[in-house]
Amino acid sequence: MKLHLKSISVKMTLLYLFLAIVNISVFTIMIYENQIDLITENSKYHIRERTEDFIASLQKISAERGNKKIFRLENRDQVIREVSGIIHNKLIGKDSLIIFTEDGTVLHKSQPGLKLGRQDIKNGITAVANQDYTGRRIFSTLDEKSFVISFYIPYVMPIVGDTILLLKIEMRDFKRRLVDLYLIIMVIIVFLALFHGIFATIFHRMFIQPIQALHEKSLEISRGDLDARADIRKDDEIGQLGVAFNSMADSIQEKIITLQRQRDQTEDEMDVASGVQQLIYPRVTNDSRFNYAVFHKSLGKVSGDYYDVIRLEGAGTGYLMVDVSGHGMPAALVTMLVKEIFAQSAPLYKNPADLIRYMNREARNLLTRENIHLGVYFTAIYLMIDEKNVLSYCNAGHEEALLIKTKSRRLLPLTTTGGPVGISPMMDDLYATSSIRLEGGDKIVLYTDGIIEARSPEGKEFGMAGLQESIKKRTAADCEQLLRGITDDLTWHIGAAGLKDDATIFLIDVK
Repeated sequence: MKLHLKSISVKMTLLYLFLAIVNISVFTIMIYENQIDLITENSKYHIRERTEDFIASLQKISAERGNKKIFRLENRDQVIREVSGIIHNKLIGKDSLIIFTEDGTVLHKSQPGLKLGRQDIKNGITAVANQDYTGRRIFSTLDEKSFVISFYIPYVMPIVGDTILLLKIEMRDFKRRLVDLYLIIMVIIVFLALFHGIFATIFHRMFIQPIQALHEKSLEISRGDLDARADIRKDDEIGQLGVAFNSMADSIQEKIITLQRQRDQTEDEMDVASGVQQLIYPRVTNDSRFNYAVFHKSLGKVSGDYYDVIRLEGAGTGYLMVDVSGHGMPAALVTMLVKEIFAQSAPLYKNPADLIRYMNREARNLLTRENIHLGVYFTAIYLMIDEKNVLSYCNAGHEEALLIKTKSRRLLPLTTTGGPVGISPMMDDLYATSSIRLEGGDKIVLYTDGIIEARSPEGKEFGMAGLQESIKKRTAADCEQLLRGITDDLTWHIGAAGLKDDATIFLIDVK
């Protein structure tokens, strides 16, 4: 199971575990320190009694020697035997005795295997010095590993002279009680651990589990299960939180259902709007003078790209390509507005620039309310081809149309000046008409920026270079073949990325 360090359960467990360890440690240390002090003091008391008994016995020997009640034989060995015998009677178990002089000469050992170390000699000299200068009769050391206390007692032995008695007394009671203390501490630790474990389980059930349940239900709602509800039956704040959560979930479910209904209604309306918009696009069919091919793909259900064809007086034909700013329904509504303006005004103007100026004024009037512009505009390019195949055109901020000279296999941009339509009256001075004569086999390519700005999955644009390269490979192809080739190259370029804007291509082939 993966450990989630950000989980509140893990955080609370770690925090409680830390507090439990601190609590158990402090409590154990307090008990240990208290009991170890009692055991030590008790052991010291008993050992002090024994050493006082040894000293009293030695003093008795000296007193009896002075009264000549013992030691009538002036014999060194007899004195040592008498003194050691008295002390031996008071030794217990592994207690031991060594009698030695300040120069390290051993006079007696209670056990054959006992050894007198250099440190023992130094401690004996220290004991003598302490007695001479401080009056202390005993100098002691403690071996903490073996729990043995060594007592160094200076003693002037009759006949023998200055000696040092080394008594090694094992703290049996201390060791036994220390083992008992360790057992008691282990029992206490186990008891405290069980107590904390039970308390942690109760705490988890009372607080952590309800919070986790709320979290799980919130995740279910986020995954789309709007029927998920928290089942927390408590009378405290957590229970109230569960009630509030369920109430919130009910409200969210109700609002989402309402939004879904509104979305479905909007989708239905967009389907209708898409169908209506399709009615404004002309049915382009080949005629005696021109062949046509059209590719049009909207980003959504409706489009901001618009193209139109209109028959003019005489044998002339007008072609309009428009790209409205933005996407969706606002852009689609503007295309309908453009169609209405174009259909009414195009037959009245023989100069493309004049028609664009008129459309600029009308668009500004229609897209302005109470002197506030709605922020919508469009680019456009308008072409007129008369009965003598003279092409006149005006570009209003749109992408340059491309002219394919099939006989010479050249690709020429149709360049004029001008800005977008519907922004400012100052644009009127920029619009200009240019003309060029067409020949049989020439083709005109109109397109919107959704074609050249289409990007590959790596973010590279198809660009003018990609469009021109695709056209140059097929200058001799007819309209349908050329259009299919361009769209194939475009599809290969964008791959799975898809189009990010409305895209339109309109091809005109002069017969």
